[in-house]
Amino acid sequence: MHLTLHHLKLYKPTKTKLNKIELLSKNWNKAIRSALKIVKHWGFTAYTKSHKQTYRVLRNNYKLPSQVANEANRKAVEVYKVNENSNFNRIVPVRLVHKKSFEIINNEGKYFAKILTPNKDKVYCPLSFGEYQLNYLEDDNYKIKTAQLYKSNNEWYLDLTLEYEQPKRDTDTTLGIDLGIINLATFSILDEDQNILHTEHISGEQLRFKRMRYKQKRKAKARSSGSLKTSLIKENQICKQLNWKIANRIVNLADKYNSKIVFEDLKNIRKNITNGNTLNNYEKNNWAFYQLKQFIKHKANLKGLPVEEINPKNTSQTCSVCDQKGFRSEYKQDFFKCANGHILNADSNASINIAKKAI
Repeated sequence: MHLTLHHLKLYKPTKTKLNKIELLSKNWNKAIRSALKIVKHWGFTAYTKSHKQTYRVLRNNYKLPSQVANEANRKAVEVYKVNENSNFNRIVPVRLVHKKSFEIINNEGKYFAKILTPNKDKVYCPLSFGEYQLNYLEDDNYKIKTAQLYKSNNEWYLDLTLEYEQPKRDTDTTLGIDLGIINLATFSILDEDQNILHTEHISGEQLRFKRMRYKQKRKAKARSSGSLKTSLIKENQICKQLNWKIANRIVNLADKYNSKIVFEDLKNIRKNITNGNTLNNYEKNNWAFYQLKQFIKHKANLKGLPVEEINPKNTSQTCSVCDQKGFRSEYKQDFFKCANGHILNADSNASINIAKKAI
């Protein structure tokens, strides 16, 4: 499992050190664009194949450390796989690998970052961070793997990725999660006898309103100036914050009830949320379901709670009371009705069935 420590500040680097760090960032981003041209030309979608064509170019032209050149090649392939026509004009953090392109050194309780820069130079900078980060750095159960070097408000920072092994708890209840658009998340907790202990909905109504507002803003800006960036960034921030809150609520409940967390397999979630409506299609294809899942996994891992994925087949079409086939109400889509006449909330019914599958 992995944990990220954000915003470890490089403390008061000298002007010479700043120049070397700036050069590393500048050359790193140039190297990605250069590698991307090669990747595009040959149509590479595998790092190993593109490596032979890009490595010497990046090393010789931009004087990057060996591992940084490898990561630039990897980033170029990632960009190409997402968008074959991308020119990659933005600035991104430098990827560093522990004990290959950087190292965190503990000198009598004081921590320093050793960073390899172009032309085989090395930069040593004291790190400034809080007690929260220090607790993880001093815990032998957490191993530093990678880092990202970036600039924010004229200061340089590292984000560290730590690897850890967290023993899983023995649980006695199951928390099933159904994801959607009207209700972003519906979750139900069942005990081993399939008794329902708790059911809860997190509505997406307010989020839908805000996202539609930002969509209209982007359209207006595009007409006037061709710029979509500002409102899109703001919308992504809102979605991320809400995903984080949903993950907190779910994991806190799972911790309280000592529950195993069960997801439906998200591979086909966008296909499953359909009603032939253009507005619905926009929402389902722009909501960060995968991000929410990763947040929940991360928080659950920290608490030692097991996480499982199940095939969601028939979870929304089966009655959780009698196991008979049913359907959503023709007049009100949030209600489910089965052949035996049971009428249930459709999302609650699905979340209960998801939990049942894992018991």
